[in-house]
Amino acid sequence: MLRPAGTVAKVSVDGELWETIDLAAVAAPYEKTVETPWGWNTIRVSPGAIQVIDADCPNHDCVKQGAISDGAIPIVCLPHRLVIEIERDE
Repeated sequence: MLRPAGTVAKVSVDGELWETIDLAAVAAPYEKTVETPWGWNTIRVSPGAIQVIDADCPNHDCVKQGAISDGAIPIVCLPHRLVIEIERDE
């Protein structure tokens, strides 16, 4: 089955894939916490979008970025080495 373009979120920590989430398959929003050796980030997964809603990093740039729903710009938390990007289907 083909998914709509830009619906797979890849969550990585320190360059290693932590989880792949099919945003098109999400029926209702949910939250999960990504714990790393450098700190934690709480992400909200919604149908078609993903965002960081809380973190214990000092500047909260990852939280301020808001939700992403396409592959244009990833969410990055440098202190925690967290990257969330949406896979773009070519």
